[in-house]
Amino acid sequence: MLGHVARTLLRVLVTGIGIVTVAFFLMRSIPGDPATTMLGDYATKESVAVLRAKLGLDEPLWRQYAMFIADAASGNLGTSVVTGQPALSQVLASLPPSAVLALSGLAIAILIGIPLGIVCAIRQGTWIDVTVMMAALAGISFPVFWVGLAGILVFAYWIPLFPALGSSNATDFFTQAHHVMLPAIVLGISTAAYIARLTRSAMLEVLSQDYIRVARAMGVREHSVIYKLALRNAMVPILAVIGVTFAWSFGNAILIEAVFSRPGLGSMLLKAIQARDYQLVQAGVLVLASLVVLINAALDLSYGLVDPRLRAS
Repeated sequence: MLGHVARTLLRVLVTGIGIVTVAFFLMRSIPGDPATTMLGDYATKESVAVLRAKLGLDEPLWRQYAMFIADAASGNLGTSVVTGQPALSQVLASLPPSAVLALSGLAIAILIGIPLGIVCAIRQGTWIDVTVMMAALAGISFPVFWVGLAGILVFAYWIPLFPALGSSNATDFFTQAHHVMLPAIVLGISTAAYIARLTRSAMLEVLSQDYIRVARAMGVREHSVIYKLALRNAMVPILAVIGVTFAWSFGNAILIEAVFSRPGLGSMLLKAIQARDYQLVQAGVLVLASLVVLINAALDLSYGLVDPRLRAS
């Protein structure tokens, strides 16, 4: 188990450095200059040069990267070139709405996807299995923004159950939940399709094993066979896909925020990219990537709770 923990922590470190490096160089490959964007199209070359020197943009690219890594290691992610405020504080302030949306969508996806996958595995080849898998294929095929627009049309216009756009300024839980419900359902339905298909495949593989046949031959109740033997052994790949879909949910939350005009990290990052605000984009990507990597690491460590082979390694 200690070896598994050490390997997981090493992967977290390497993945984090890789994500930061890609974000740094990818942002600087976008056409445009932050200094020109801040000063406007009518700025003089002298004023642009002064601002570039102040922001450190006149340094060689390798030196900018080294400075960024050193600052990030010390917890300093720079200052937004547009607002002049610390980039990290802006990112953390815009993170809660996106986190609520992504986690709500993932919770809905788990509550829908895992039970449907189990039912399809138990009823393999029946009309239930075929219908659910066709619906899951449709859920995977349709872009999340299209599903969002369809959800607004049906559940905010034709059947006015939920607000169409924006978020509520109210502080009570039920009002907030009412505004986030439709975006979360849209996000959850798109994600549930992946979880349902993989849960079905994992359950079918486990149910075909010899020890399952032996348990049934010995008279073990079917409920115990399904939920105590098969599901527990199928949880490792299911947990893996949940970790992947969490990252996918956060990425799609950016699109959902645009479709539903919701505030959050996605809206902030889009504005920062348009303004060529390097520091703010880098801070947002670093925080988002850190969350995804840490949650995947937590899921990776949890494999040892359901797979005895990892506890022995």
